[in-house]
Amino acid sequence: MAKNMSIDENYLLWLLLFQTRAALFKARQKRIGKYIHSTMAAALSTIWSYDGKVTPALLSRRLFLEPHSVSELVIRMEKKGLITKNKDEKRENIIRIWITEKGRKVCQQAIQVDFVQDMMNTLKPEQKEVLFACLRTLSHEALKDMGMSEEDLLPD
Repeated sequence: MAKNMSIDENYLLWLLLFQTRAALFKARQKRIGKYIHSTMAAALSTIWSYDGKVTPALLSRRLFLEPHSVSELVIRMEKKGLITKNKDEKRENIIRIWITEKGRKVCQQAIQVDFVQDMMNTLKPEQKEVLFACLRTLSHEALKDMGMSEEDLLPD
């Protein structure tokens, strides 16, 4: 006879965090009527925000992905016409990634500023402050556990 697995409060919070993230992405997908993978959306917004200063290594650090996963993602996005790659003018061994106009349009769809505003505005200001503080603490601890600091996430 199998024993009932007892899930502690910490794991329930962990599971709720995972489920909430998944539900938010699914709701965003439903609103825009198009599937845009969360990793691709994050990559596009990172590439756009760094405006040509993005390297595959930076994407790997910012998105917490293995280098081979970033390489595959970059290849897929380039084939879709969302980005272009060029060698750095000063350092030829460095590849820089640029977002295309098509990539900007997909990124704007994925970002869904109105959706984010709608979701976040369901929280009271004090709830937002607490959530922000909690997520910062968890993020800091995860980075520390990986031997990283927030400075490691800054551009090259």
